[in-house]
Amino acid sequence: MTRFPWPHLLLLGAGVFISVTTELVPTGLLLSMSRDLQVSPSRLGLLVTGYAVMVALFAAPLGTLTARMPRKTLLVASLGAYTASNAVMIVAPDYPVAFGARLLGGVTHGLFWAVVGGYAARLVTGDRVGRAVTVLSAGGSMAVLVGVPAGTSLGTAVGWRTTFAVLTGVAVLLTLLAWWLLPEVPGSSAPVRTPMREVLRQPNFPPIVAMTAVTMLGAYLMITYTAPLLHRAGLSETQIAPVLLANGIAGTLMLPVAGWVADRWLRPGILASGGLLMAGLVLLSLYGTAVWAAVGTMILFGLGMGLLPVFMQAATLRVAPDHTEQASGINASAYNIGVACGALVGALALDTWGIGGIPPLGLALVTTGMLVYAAATGATRIRLRARPLPATREGDQGVA
Repeated sequence: MTRFPWPHLLLLGAGVFISVTTELVPTGLLLSMSRDLQVSPSRLGLLVTGYAVMVALFAAPLGTLTARMPRKTLLVASLGAYTASNAVMIVAPDYPVAFGARLLGGVTHGLFWAVVGGYAARLVTGDRVGRAVTVLSAGGSMAVLVGVPAGTSLGTAVGWRTTFAVLTGVAVLLTLLAWWLLPEVPGSSAPVRTPMREVLRQPNFPPIVAMTAVTMLGAYLMITYTAPLLHRAGLSETQIAPVLLANGIAGTLMLPVAGWVADRWLRPGILASGGLLMAGLVLLSLYGTAVWAAVGTMILFGLGMGLLPVFMQAATLRVAPDHTEQASGINASAYNIGVACGALVGALALDTWGIGGIPPLGLALVTTGMLVYAAATGATRIRLRARPLPATREGDQGVA
């Protein structure tokens, strides 16, 4: 059996860490950033929306357009672009400049996520895809566990620009390490680029894309406005970071479970992790002004989000093994359509109904996503079992 490529996957996981931290850290700094940039919290939330819109627009096209390009070159370029995006945030004098920096970060994020899943899949054999995706997802969990709470604490203590300065430094380091250490992995050797519509016709792929978009829309209604929701329950700004830490710990505890389940019972795992999100939103809808309910919701969301993105990525790679870059890009677009629309709809709900309107609306959307997925996969008897992922060229798999 080929040795599992831990060093390379851990470096990719670190890239996921910086990408997820960059995307989500404004949610913990929402109140201080809105004061400094002199905009309302709902308008500041559009920094998350604009970022996600760029991912939604560019992830799938970039996955298709770059499918034949060398993977390492694209990964190094995307990490370098994270550096540029975060560096602009350090010196942004006003909201428009900050918004432009976030748009750059969103395009970068689209490229990174169009590449990283397929790259990792080519480093392992098909029966290890779930474990490889789990290592990548560990970077996302560590972002929620360490990156966002630490960035929130640092930004609250000494200013949010310092948080982005640290992110810039980490991105520089990862760019250099990726250029030095990652193995060369060629792009697709297919003579003709597969159109996105053909990838979407892959058996069992459309229900995964639909579930991803709708479920994440509901989830990010809550996630984007975490700080105001916790403040509504009576927590001060300085108490938000410890709650985010509890959220991250819950997600991290799920990672060993996620890798094991992803390679065995993927469909039940997707439904169960969606159920955790639904339970958290029920709790927040009924008892949102109580500290215990707000904290309990964050823990349930940590558990659910520690599992569901792993399962989404594993399912994508399973059902489209011949089109990993394009499929990863399409699902990354769907994910970020959910993020963008969640932040945007949340801003509208916040201005229309107040903060109390967000949890019930999020619950309705997450429930809809799970029901659509359950109905579609039940009707077609989807079997998301492990099967070999073809290498683009001889030697692509099992890189050690």
